[in-house]
Amino acid sequence: MLWSLLEPPADRALRFLECGSGEGHLVAEAAAKGAEAQGMEISAAAVDRARRAHPACSFQVHSIDERPWPVPAQSFDVVVAFEVIAHLPWPRELLEGAAGVLRSGGHLALTTPYHGLVKNLALDALSFDRHFNVDGEHLRFFSDRALRRLLSESGFTVERVLHLGRRRPVWADTFVWARKREPGLLA
Repeated sequence: MLWSLLEPPADRALRFLECGSGEGHLVAEAAAKGAEAQGMEISAAAVDRARRAHPACSFQVHSIDERPWPVPAQSFDVVVAFEVIAHLPWPRELLEGAAGVLRSGGHLALTTPYHGLVKNLALDALSFDRHFNVDGEHLRFFSDRALRRLLSESGFTVERVLHLGRRRPVWADTFVWARKREPGLLA
């Protein structure tokens, strides 16, 4: 789906940054498709594995929560953060960081576990403590409305929201495709 949404610039290679790049497989796939691709990951061990597995690609150890990011401002066409935002204590840092490194009109693609009304009611009734485990790795849970608001407040216009996996109304994931707004434009 991601590749079908990307529109490489006519005059140069697409500049691609993955936040939470893990062992680098998506970065390597983007590079194989002709993008200038980089990865940023908090885990030094994962970055070491990514560098060994994909030596032609660039990976950096850095926390998404810490700004400024160690990449040039306004230099990327797309920032990708798949299954990252729910793990962050300050999710706005991801969005504002992405807005800072994206060129005007650039795109952010992100995914997060789906949380809609019916699914939330089912979780509440059947497995609240297990799903919202206080020792679990997910720190944040987003409705579509909350994601749209946070993205708008961070300088993005949401172009697509898709739900993936399982069936309506208990989808597994939410995919968001958002464009960085021109400064001064409203959502």
